[in-house]
Amino acid sequence: MPEITIREFNPEMTDDTADVLARAFVVNPLNVAAFGVDQVSMNKAFFRGGLRVMRGRKLVALDGPHIVGFIHWVTSPRCQLPSLEKLAMLPRMIQEFGLQRSLRLSAWLTTWSKHDLKDPHCHLGPIGIDPAAQGRGIGQRLMGLYCEDLDRTTISGYLETDRPENVAFYQRFGFEMIKQVHVLGIPNFLMRRHPRR
Repeated sequence: MPEITIREFNPEMTDDTADVLARAFVVNPLNVAAFGVDQVSMNKAFFRGGLRVMRGRKLVALDGPHIVGFIHWVTSPRCQLPSLEKLAMLPRMIQEFGLQRSLRLSAWLTTWSKHDLKDPHCHLGPIGIDPAAQGRGIGQRLMGLYCEDLDRTTISGYLETDRPENVAFYQRFGFEMIKQVHVLGIPNFLMRRHPRR
């Protein structure tokens, strides 16, 4: 089995990365609430669009030539898209997902945006591992790189998760739950990590 390598994401990796993220997130409660059950193609379109607009650091985990993981983080206030950019995306969203799904997606992202930390932070998300590659420590390696960056820059980390089982995973890296909110009827756990000196 080849060793997992970590590389900077480049735009040529967009389709393969979106495919990995779609399969990783297709069963997440929020993704199901927004797009429906087993909507891999909808999730792929969502992540393909997201990868185009994400600012900040993007890394991929490779198993040989195959992308098996992805992580993204960005410092505030760049973690929030400007209002004009959001407005410009609406027609494309409606064309891609239809009106009802677009409204659900907009409600999801608006709620997260409303609860974003006001003080300086480094926002994590998404982080996803190909379901076929899970259990090999890839997520831990990617999280380790993110946390190293937090400690080096002495900035707080912040994330949202809609999976209760992920809370314990993030707690292992020093994250604490600061709030629980409901998005599309789904409990979401907002977590923060203070930098370690």
